Amino acid sequence: MTIKRALPNMFHYLDNPNTPKSSNSIESFFGHMKGHLNIHRGLSYNHRKQYLMWYLYFKNKM
Repeated sequence: MTIKRALPNMFHYLDNPNTPKSSNSIESFFGHMKGHLNIHRGLSYNHRKQYLMWYLYFKNKM
């Protein structure tokens, strides 16, 4: 029953030409982000969170 209700909304990405065909670019981005974060292994949870927020902020500015 749930699939029947969801079926009309499952394939909207096929109609949108701006949707990428694969997730390689986002996975690459997260891989680079993890690499940058691993350099700073000793950070507490809150500092890691702040680091990621600043990283994304400056990444979007470029």
